[in-house]
Amino acid sequence: MSSFPESIGRGGVVLHMWNQWAIQILVLTSFSLQVFLFLVGGTRRRGSSTVLRVLLWLAYLTADTVATYTLGHLAITSGSHLHQLLVFWAPFLLLHLGGQDTITAYALEDNRLWLRHLQTLVLQFLGVAYVLYRCLSGSWGLVAAAILMFILGAAKYGDRIWALKCADNIGIDGLTDKYCDEVLNNRYLEGSGMEEEEMVMQGAHVLLSICVSQFNDCTLKKTTLYQYKTLEYLVGSKKIYSVIEMELSLMYDMMYTKAGVIHTWYGHGIRLFSVITIVHAFVQFRFFINKDGYRRVDVDITYILVVGAFVLEMTSWIMALGSTWTRHFLYLRGWNRLYRVTVSLRRLVNAVGWRMWSGNVGQFNLFKYAQEHASMDMHKLKDWAPPVHISAPTKDLVLNVITKIVARHGGEADGLYSLNQKVENRELPVLDCDFDTRIIIWHIATHAILLWMEDEEREGDDRDYKKAIKTLSDYMVFLLVKHPEMLVAHTSRQLCLEALNLLKFVDTKELAEYLSRNTLQVQGPLMKNDPCVRGMALAKSLVGNEWERHHLLEVVFGAWVVMLCYAGSHCNRDSHARRLSCGGEFLTIVWQLAGHLSHYESEKREHARKEAGTAKWREEDRKHTMRRRRSLIGQQDGTLQRDVELGATSYSQIDQGNMSNAAPAT
Repeated sequence: MSSFPESIGRGGVVLHMWNQWAIQILVLTSFSLQVFLFLVGGTRRRGSSTVLRVLLWLAYLTADTVATYTLGHLAITSGSHLHQLLVFWAPFLLLHLGGQDTITAYALEDNRLWLRHLQTLVLQFLGVAYVLYRCLSGSWGLVAAAILMFILGAAKYGDRIWALKCADNIGIDGLTDKYCDEVLNNRYLEGSGMEEEEMVMQGAHVLLSICVSQFNDCTLKKTTLYQYKTLEYLVGSKKIYSVIEMELSLMYDMMYTKAGVIHTWYGHGIRLFSVITIVHAFVQFRFFINKDGYRRVDVDITYILVVGAFVLEMTSWIMALGSTWTRHFLYLRGWNRLYRVTVSLRRLVNAVGWRMWSGNVGQFNLFKYAQEHASMDMHKLKDWAPPVHISAPTKDLVLNVITKIVARHGGEADGLYSLNQKVENRELPVLDCDFDTRIIIWHIATHAILLWMEDEEREGDDRDYKKAIKTLSDYMVFLLVKHPEMLVAHTSRQLCLEALNLLKFVDTKELAEYLSRNTLQVQGPLMKNDPCVRGMALAKSLVGNEWERHHLLEVVFGAWVVMLCYAGSHCNRDSHARRLSCGGEFLTIVWQLAGHLSHYESEKREHARKEAGTAKWREEDRKHTMRRRRSLIGQQDGTLQRDVELGATSYSQIDQGNMSNAAPAT
C-alpha cells in the first residue's frame, strides 16, 4: 500500500482507514458487544456495581445500533469478489440482533416494545435478503452456508421478540394456570428424599403461580392439593424465605431473559438447529471454499464470527439444559436418571448460590447523617452508610409477626395490609398522617427508644430484637430517601430533607434523658416541626406505658413489620419488577411472604372446613346407617313374629279340622 501524501493530515488518515476497514471494525465491534452481554447480562440478578450497570446499559443500547448500521453499510457495498466474505457476514449480524439468552431486556419497558422489534425484524430481514441477492455469488458452498445462517438469524431474532412478548404483562397472565396444571398428581416434597437446595428449587417452581399472580395483581384461580401440601411443608420447616428468593429469581428470568422461550420444544429446537447450521458453515468455509482470493484479515474475521457464534450458542444451550427449569421439567416427567445427572452437575458449579438474593439491605439513619454532615441538599447526599446483611434471626422475627397477623385476619388481605391493627395484643398508636410522615415519626421514636434502652441498665438480652428494629427502621428511611417509588404513591423525600435540617439541633445524648425525665434542650425551630416532635412524643408515650422491655421491643418491631407489609402491598407492581434487575429488595420479599402466608392461611381454613364437613357427613352417614340397620332388624323381627303367629294360627286350624272330622266316627 502506498504511503499517504504529506498534505493529508491526521484527520485524513483516520478517514482513509475508516473507508478501508469500516465494515471489519463494525463487525468485530458487534461481536464483542454480544460477548460482553453474554458474560455480564446475568450479573444484575444479585446486584452489581454502578459502573458495571452503566457499561451493560451502553452495550445493550449500542449492540442493536451497531448491527443495524453495519447491515445498512453492507447494503451499499459493491458486489465485487473481494467483498464476498463481507457479504457472508450479513447473516451473522442478523444473528447478533437476536441477542443473548442472558439478557433480552435491560429495563421493564423494553418488554413492551416487542412490536417495534417485530417491525425491525421485518426491515432487517428484507435488508439482509437484499444484500445476499445483490452481492452473493460464486461458490455454492458459501451461498448455501449464507442462506442457512440467514434463516437461523431470522429465527433467533424472532426468538428474542417472542421472549419480549412473553415477558410483557399480557404474556405473563397465562402462566398462572399453566403452572397450576403442571403440578397435578405429583408426589409431595415432604418425604421425597430431596436435599434442601433441591427442595427449595422444586418448591419455587410449584408455588411460582402464587408469585406470578401477585405481580399481576390478580387472584389465583385455583390451587392444587400438591401446591397446598408443598406450601404447608415449606412454612412449617421455615424454608419459605429461600423459596421466595428462588421464585423472584425465576421471575427475573421471565422478565429479563429468554427463559419464557428457551425452555420449550421450540426453543430447544432452535438451539439445536443453530448448532448444526454453524457447524455446517464452518465445515463449508474451512474445507470447501477457496480462500486464495480473499484478504487474510477477512478470512480471520470470518473464523472469529463462525467459531465465536458456535461457542456462544453451544454454551447458552448447555446452560439451558442444566438450568433449574430443565431440572424441574425432568422431575415432573419422572425422568429420574437425567434428573440426578442434572442435579449433580448443578452442584459442581454452585448453580443455586448465584441465583439467591444477596441478603443486603440499604441503611440511612437521619440522626447519624444530620450530626455528621453540614450539607442537607437532597440531591447532594453522599457518604451513604454501607448496606448490611439482614440476619437470619431478623428474618425469623419478621416471619413470626406476619404469621400472627395473617392468622388473626384469617388470610384476608384487607386486614393484613392495614396500618391500624394489633401487635402482640396491643393496639398500635393511631397516627393521622401520610405514610412518609409515619416513617419519619416512627424512625425518630425508634432511635430515641433504642438510646434510652442503652442508657437504662436492665437485665435481659434482647440483642436480636434491637438489631432487627434498627435494621428495619434505617431500611425504610433508606427507601424513602433513595427509592421513594418503592413506597406508597405520592411519597416525597422532601420530608427527609426537612427532618435532617432540624435534627441538627437535637443532642442525641439528651434523648434518653428526655424519655426518663421529660426534659429536652433544643435549639432553632425544631419544636415547630411536626414529625420530629411527634416522633419524640410517640417514644415518650410508648416508654410511659411501663411495659416490660422485651414487650416494648416486640411492639416497636411489630410496627415496622406492619409498615413493611403495607408499603409492599401498595407499591406499584412495576417498581417491584424493576428492582429485580438491580438485585431485588427485601421489601419485595416481605410482600411476597405476606401473600404466600395469606394464601396458605386461606387454603388451610378452606381445607379445615372441607374436612369438618366431610367428618360431619361421615358422622351423619354412620348414624343413618345405624338407623337403617335397626329398621331392617326391626322389620325382620316383625316379619318373624308374624310368621310365628301365622304358623300358630294354621296349626290351630288344622287341629280343629282334625277334631271335626273325627266326631262322626265316634
